[in-house]
Amino acid sequence: MSNTTVTTRRPPSHDNVELSPPARRMRKAWLPESAIQYGIWGIAVLVILGPIIPIAWSSLWSSPLYDSTGTWSVAHFRYLLTDPNWWRAVANSLKFAVATTAGSVVVGATLALLVTRTDMAFRRVYGVLLILPVMLPGLVLVVGWQTMWAPTGYASHLLASHTPFRVPFDLYSMTGMAITATVLGAPVVFLFARATLTSGSSVLEEAARCAGARPARALLSITFPLLRPALLNSGLLVFALSLETLGVPLLLGSSANIDLMSTYLYNHWTGQVQGGQGALPAAAILMLVAVTLLLFLRNRLAGDLGRFTTTGGKSSRPAVAVPLGWARWVISAVVGVVLICSTLVPLGGVVLSAFTGILSPFINPLTVLTTDNFTSILTNPLYTGAIRNSIVIASAGAALATICIVAIALVAHRSNFRFRGSLEHIVLYPRAVPGLITGMAFFWTFAVLDTSGSFRATLWALGIAFAVRALALGYNAFYPALASLGKDLDLAARTSGADWWTAMRTILIRLLVPAMSVSFILIFVAILNEAEAAVFLVTPDTQVLGLAMLQLAAGSVGGTVAALGVIQLVITAVVLGVGRLAFGARAHV
Repeated sequence: MSNTTVTTRRPPSHDNVELSPPARRMRKAWLPESAIQYGIWGIAVLVILGPIIPIAWSSLWSSPLYDSTGTWSVAHFRYLLTDPNWWRAVANSLKFAVATTAGSVVVGATLALLVTRTDMAFRRVYGVLLILPVMLPGLVLVVGWQTMWAPTGYASHLLASHTPFRVPFDLYSMTGMAITATVLGAPVVFLFARATLTSGSSVLEEAARCAGARPARALLSITFPLLRPALLNSGLLVFALSLETLGVPLLLGSSANIDLMSTYLYNHWTGQVQGGQGALPAAAILMLVAVTLLLFLRNRLAGDLGRFTTTGGKSSRPAVAVPLGWARWVISAVVGVVLICSTLVPLGGVVLSAFTGILSPFINPLTVLTTDNFTSILTNPLYTGAIRNSIVIASAGAALATICIVAIALVAHRSNFRFRGSLEHIVLYPRAVPGLITGMAFFWTFAVLDTSGSFRATLWALGIAFAVRALALGYNAFYPALASLGKDLDLAARTSGADWWTAMRTILIRLLVPAMSVSFILIFVAILNEAEAAVFLVTPDTQVLGLAMLQLAAGSVGGTVAALGVIQLVITAVVLGVGRLAFGARAHV
């Protein structure tokens, strides 16, 4: 029997193995977690809400803030509250805002239900056409409506000459203004409602049908009530936008002597009304109070949002489309005619005006084709400067706003910070506040902090104001992507030894790059189209595209306005197209 040697290996001793905890490989933040979060919160409060302080101060100061000889006084409020023109503007603004909001909510919610919950023909095509007014410059559409659907407009004359139909309203009236504004507001409601309908579960609707309810009744009794939060949010936004809009009343209301609060402020600021500039901050304070009360009212009406939650942990099938039968073609035809008349025809009118010497129904447009309107723009330093300034401000402002949105969203929704709940409301506030007030707030802030006026006359001042104004838009685009990422990702990093900022920087921010890009694109477009906030901040050296168009349109310089509108449309289309190609379906633009 041979001797066999058996060698037994000892398992490696853990004492001899050098462990490298993941925490050693992670580069921690220089500041404590609480310091970073307090810093982000403090900067957000200071930049977003801080400019309101100079407005309140100037409303109670007898002279401009840069004049130290002033005293505390309520003279501005006395002037405003005893001015009959102010109360007339308030009454007109309320009528206009209520009519626009009601029309937008009814039209937007109805179209959202038709596109997402019925088998209406061509609903996918309509879903794309419906959001065009949101993506394109609103002022361009207003100019297009003025060109085509005014009483002497190109399309109005053709309709009256070749068909038995007539335009059923006067564009230069309160009704015409409200209809034009509804074209701009209904897509906002549509987007909010469609997001709710596509993300929610269809279990309740199917249960109603199993209980014997017809599809239409299930739609009206179950689906429509679940839209209340979306309709309240979008309705409040449209109401605030109706109060702030300047293009619609300035272009359509001035000829009929219809003043809104926005034109009242604009006329006083530009000196068309003498002796009342001190009333501007007082009017701004009253509008701020009104908007704040509306926000509280919205929260009260919405109540507990948990009552409207229908999506649980299990996935559910998409809702079955309600069959409309033969009516699907009739309804589709009606929707198609409305979209063509409200969006495509006005855009066509802008293009025709830009490439013709004169747009008249009595002259064949092909015989008066010209590029003179574009030549007059591209050879004028004022307009070329406005285009260049707008692109620079939109690029820098969108980048700055996107960085701020990421930081604010991470603190608000991915931390245990004590005041995180307030950040979401703070970031949405600038969009609910009229743009004229935002511009005025930053004007007085810069006047106080920079008495020489050197900074106020730079593109940086415009970029900061426009970026703050656009925060809510980018936040609404960015947050859904953040919410879709499970918290287990950053919790796993924290468990491995990473601090809060390291987990955010190395994991979440990298995963959210596509959402950040989408936010950047939307903010770029919004800043490019900004006009209201620029009224109080623009100088001759810092003219921007949106305000230049508004001022030209108010002066009835039709061809030049149309050419600027086409240039703005091209820039917007290029940015949206690049975003779409770069990020595909994830871009949602």
